[in-house]
Amino acid sequence: MTNSARVMEIEWQFIPDDLESVREWLEQETPEPFSIESLAQRELRDEYWDTTGWLVWRAGFACRTRRRGESAELTLKGLAGGEGHLRKRLELDEPLNGLAGVAGAVAHPAGEASILLRRLAGPHPLRSVAALTTQRTTLGLSDSKGPLGEIALDRTTVGEGSKSLDLLRVEVEVGEDAVARAEPFVAALRDGAGLRPAQSGKLAAALAAAGASPGWEPSPVGPMSIDRDSSLAEVAYAALRRGFLRLVEHEPLARLGEDIEGVHQMRVATRRLRAALKTFGDILPPALAEQRRELRWLGRSLGEARDLDVQRERFALAAPLIGRKAAAAIGVIFEERRASTQEVVLAALDSERYVAMVETMSDLLRAGPTPGLGDEPALASALETIEEQRRRARRLGSAIDSKSPDADYHALRLKVRDLRYVLEFFTPLGGEAADAYVRQATRLQTLLGDHQDAVVAADFHAGLARDEGERLGKAGVRAARELAANATAEAEGYRWKFPKRYGRLRGARWHALRRALSNS
Repeated sequence: MTNSARVMEIEWQFIPDDLESVREWLEQETPEPFSIESLAQRELRDEYWDTTGWLVWRAGFACRTRRRGESAELTLKGLAGGEGHLRKRLELDEPLNGLAGVAGAVAHPAGEASILLRRLAGPHPLRSVAALTTQRTTLGLSDSKGPLGEIALDRTTVGEGSKSLDLLRVEVEVGEDAVARAEPFVAALRDGAGLRPAQSGKLAAALAAAGASPGWEPSPVGPMSIDRDSSLAEVAYAALRRGFLRLVEHEPLARLGEDIEGVHQMRVATRRLRAALKTFGDILPPALAEQRRELRWLGRSLGEARDLDVQRERFALAAPLIGRKAAAAIGVIFEERRASTQEVVLAALDSERYVAMVETMSDLLRAGPTPGLGDEPALASALETIEEQRRRARRLGSAIDSKSPDADYHALRLKVRDLRYVLEFFTPLGGEAADAYVRQATRLQTLLGDHQDAVVAADFHAGLARDEGERLGKAGVRAARELAANATAEAEGYRWKFPKRYGRLRGARWHALRRALSNS
């Protein structure tokens, strides 16, 4: 692996009226016990890169290549962190082959920065989104205890020709353990040199000068709001567009793999989209309706990672109660399996199949409804559509009793989930009555989901005790068996709560929804 560095960049950023007055203040007014030392003057040529869909930015990073003379460097820098003019951001740096450039780093990742960039960009080519040139004067900052960090006096040019813009910045960068020691100096510099806190970095100005707007912009996919006067096609396309946006908006987080919501929200989006395609399939163009198969494939590709994430969250709550050694042993297995499932996620998102599905759905949703299909008022068929889905759930639910197998509860969960989605497609037509009934269906779905999670947890931990005994040791096996037993008991508790929660699908709120969706 090439030389690479992971650092936490901590710096204050200010805007001066001019750099010369700041330099004079530093030379003549620096208060004791602080001192400065001239280090270097150099030109920095920075270029920022991202995919057409801004996958790197949307994952919370900026990708920069920097040239200093004959050397080049690749940096992935976190976008968030810090308060006010104090910035605290993760920074990954590694040397860059100047001839191969950023494309070569992605094609043959050799350090932490390029590996992460490859994960975020996937198969999508990187393009230059902004460039800037900085004339930098660097000064060393110390106090009586030793070096603190560096001061940078920057004159930066962004854009070209008539659209070029000059920026002045003063940056004070220190180590994580030197922030408190440096704060008195920073305050004196700010007040003495008349500096103003920089509300945004140089990259923001460079993007603005280039006319770039980070974020996924579908140009647009079309209207997503409906009311009681909407046609059936308008309701269908609004539901599909919302689900599609949810899918693509969470792709960067799913690629990053550090926030479990990325995979979770993408998987939920595939389910909502499949439900919408099934519900409205008769009025959709065949090419769009056929995407159900592709969404099922994607959902399954994400499923193992999501299911494991649920179990990891459950285990994190139980870990403090089972002993440090046993928790550590089980935790290692979780991490190994999560790394494996993340590879499956990335393989799916990097595939031509996924790219084709996104492009197809984007084009078809942007094109909108087929003339003559779904022109009838949605209100005319909303109640019938909901009742049909509700009957499917009721047929399963009414047959469940305390002796029913876990599989029956799971099957009902899927039907209730689909009922909820169909309800949500039509909710704006039913107003508060629809909102109230959606809440009832959601509570039942949550109960059944919690039951299924507990059943899976019991099986998961029993499997660990059975198959991983050598790695876990006696304490780990005993802990896994206890976790399995606790999960089984938890599932029984949800069974006990089921009849009351299920009964609420009937009654006043259902009748109120029927009245609200009545066409009379």
